[in-house]
Amino acid sequence: KLPSKTVYDVAQLTPLAVSAEGSPAVVLLALEGGDVVPPHAAKSGVRLLSVLKGELSWGDGSTIEEGKERLFSPGSILTIPAGADHWLAARSGDVVVQLVVLDTEVPVQAVQEQMK
Repeated sequence: KLPSKTVYDVAQLTPLAVSAEGSPAVVLLALEGGDVVPPHAAKSGVRLLSVLKGELSWGDGSTIEEGKERLFSPGSILTIPAGADHWLAARSGDVVVQLVVLDTEVPVQAVQEQMK
């Protein structure tokens, strides 16, 4: 079993790879049904989030508004620009996502177009 830690008081974060500086570069984030990760923003780099298990409820902004959440099924990929406030939740069961941090790397052109 890989070591993990609790983040945002509800989610389990399991690092899979780290950057040359030692910060997490690829992680698994697991939420149990009913968990809600509060609004937050990444300070740097683009995040690529892939839903691996469950149905992810996603919201943009600094205030949780359940009615504005979008649902993402396994296989969905989200791009999260640095500084973009967002929240996520596991409203209908357990959820596992993989998060890849791109600090100096640049997404391919097709991904950049989707981020507009």
